[in-house]
Amino acid sequence: MVINTNVEAQRTAGNLQTSQKSLSHSLARLSSGSKIASVSEDSAAVATTSRMDSRLNKIDAVMTGLSGIISLTQTQDGYINSATDALVRMSELALLSQDGTKSANDLALYQKEFNVLNEAVAATANKQFSDIDLFKTTANGATSTVISIDENGNLLTILPVDLSGAVYTDAIKAAGSELSISNSADAKATLDKIKKLLEHLQQERTSIGATQSRVEFALSQLSTSKENLSQAKSRISDVNVAEETTRYARSQILVASGTQMLREANNLPQTALELLR
Repeated sequence: MVINTNVEAQRTAGNLQTSQKSLSHSLARLSSGSKIASVSEDSAAVATTSRMDSRLNKIDAVMTGLSGIISLTQTQDGYINSATDALVRMSELALLSQDGTKSANDLALYQKEFNVLNEAVAATANKQFSDIDLFKTTANGATSTVISIDENGNLLTILPVDLSGAVYTDAIKAAGSELSISNSADAKATLDKIKKLLEHLQQERTSIGATQSRVEFALSQLSTSKENLSQAKSRISDVNVAEETTRYARSQILVASGTQMLREANNLPQTALELLR
């Protein structure tokens, strides 16, 4: 038992400091959800997770772009589907107009409905999606869309859906100016044009479907990569709550007991003084 140097108190204070540090780290991990409370704990893990975050951000950006393409092609397909339905009805009207039993009033009503549908079909070529022309191309030829398909920067070229070409515009240039069912001869010519136009629209829908399939496949691959990468990052950085809670409780007990023992150790010199009385 000594008076000048309280070795027991110093040793106890050191142990208490260690327990307090462990308690502080547990609090930081549990509050942040990350097992890497600071760079000093595991600099290699921090560097690894940073690279993973960068890849995940790239994947998210690519997936956003591809999702936009899906929305665009779905809109294109919807308009073409509506135009196809209208053309089918126009074919029916052309056939009905050739029925010799129909009155002049019936024929006028058929022509009126035909013209309305013709306007709708003709307007399809001018439709837009978020201020982007869905079907127009430049005067110098078809323009393609190029978009990243993975986080490595590989590109996918998407050919345009062309409703401004000769096949389309030769069939319909303006409402009522190209197609008519006012007489049998016109109705027969109109049926031939509508047949060609339907074939053209079907080809464009096939192209749209192929683009959607390719983009959906790319999205599926990116989703799988994102899931695997997120799981790998989680194993490195996410705290195990059960384990950390146990570690936290242990540190709490050690801090409490260490504080009490430090108080006792600080009283030891006083005990030595009692012996001198």
